[in-house]
Amino acid sequence: MMPQLFEAELILPPGERGVQSMGSLFHGALMERLPEGLAAFLHTQNLRPYSQCIYRGRDTGSTLWRIGTLDGAMGQAVQDALCGMDELFLKQKNYAVSVRHVRCVRQCSYTEIADECFLATQAPRGARLSFLSPTSFKRDGAYVILPELLLIVQSLLVRWNRFSKDVRIEEEGLAQKLAAACRLTRYALHTAPFSLEGYTMYGFRGQMSLRFAGTDMVRRILGTLAAFAPYAGIGIKTALGMGAVDVDIWKGQE
Repeated sequence: MMPQLFEAELILPPGERGVQSMGSLFHGALMERLPEGLAAFLHTQNLRPYSQCIYRGRDTGSTLWRIGTLDGAMGQAVQDALCGMDELFLKQKNYAVSVRHVRCVRQCSYTEIADECFLATQAPRGARLSFLSPTSFKRDGAYVILPELLLIVQSLLVRWNRFSKDVRIEEEGLAQKLAAACRLTRYALHTAPFSLEGYTMYGFRGQMSLRFAGTDMVRRILGTLAAFAPYAGIGIKTALGMGAVDVDIWKGQE
């Protein structure tokens, strides 16, 4: 099992602009390129072995398509679907988008992700999370658009244990223990809309910095989940373009 992160640059027709809500359109286009049986199976899953989003590169300003896969079969299927792709037709928009520089930008087994934190001389001391697309949660049937630490940890922990076969992170009440060990030290967040099938949802975007407290083991688990976040996404509808995140983990001296 090896999570992978793929990216491609998108060139839209003149006058068209790439927006994050187009993630649902690219999700549909991707499903059409997967084997029919696999696409049908994925539609039945509550937790899907991939995330994807449309976002704008901070350095270049170009429109990028990111796909994170969480198991080997999905990674191979996405790689096959993207291989040789130079154009993607969006039915809802009735135009084609040029796809350039398709590449796997990162890949790492679950064991390697965990070892990076568990075998390090010192436990991670914190992380900065940069939310690239609107992020939201659902609790008791209602949407939650605030970045609650427990919901962030639960989202990552559930996905890790669902798709990691070699390294399990399980303990009764663990999510609560991990969330209690996170200290929000800085944030620059704002609400952001996300259109999906004619309905506008809201989430948050921006950056937040966390300091890891608690025991040495708790900090290593938090670092492992943070390193996993770019592949899995955070929150709801990560397969449709929400919840994309970049993470910078702080290491070194206290």
